[in-house]
Amino acid sequence: MERSPIIAPSILASDFSRLAEEVHAIEGSADWVHVDVMDNHFVPNLTLGLPIVQSLRKATTIPFDVHLMITDPQRWAPGYAEAGAYNVTFHAEACDDPVALAKTLRAAGSKAGLAIDRDTPVEPYLELLPYVDTILIMTIKAGFGGQAFMPEMLGKVRDVRRRISVNELEVRVEVDGGIAADTIEQAAEAGADAFVAGTAVYGAADPAEAIRNLRALAAAKMGVA
Repeated sequence: MERSPIIAPSILASDFSRLAEEVHAIEGSADWVHVDVMDNHFVPNLTLGLPIVQSLRKATTIPFDVHLMITDPQRWAPGYAEAGAYNVTFHAEACDDPVALAKTLRAAGSKAGLAIDRDTPVEPYLELLPYVDTILIMTIKAGFGGQAFMPEMLGKVRDVRRRISVNELEVRVEVDGGIAADTIEQAAEAGADAFVAGTAVYGAADPAEAIRNLRALAAAKMGVA
């Protein structure tokens, strides 16, 4: 199936004092809003949680792409689905039974995503692809925004895309970390079709124009321009 690129600006790079305004600035251009939830346990950073997501959900119609960088996602992830998130992604490294949690998330009303961190091999998780809607490959080390893109992570993207193609699965391949105008083409060429961009969007003078530019670059490499 031919797919157009998904651009998901990360509000981790936005001004937290005016979150609703920052989301409004990308309405009409962004496909998803990427929401990084960090707990200062799974990763050494603390960001935002369910109450903020619940409030922000009322402020926009853009689908929420919630990325849980937390321990015990089985306990917390369903709440984000119930809050109206379009996609809830949890880390393979933090979950003992990814298939069960994916089923729980779908039952709660969201799509289910599985994230693979920088230092985690993807091969053990390829067999789980039929049970998820998104697989997120970290192209940095999870936990902080603003890190440099690591092209060596694209081997994982290629492996995932190959398995999806062979088995004719309907799974999005998302990349997160250092995605910008000078890196998105590499990721798209490797097989990614959803792209998290933080500073490349919120550090731009015109966030909406930055999104349009990123989408055009990715679409050209995906052959859907």
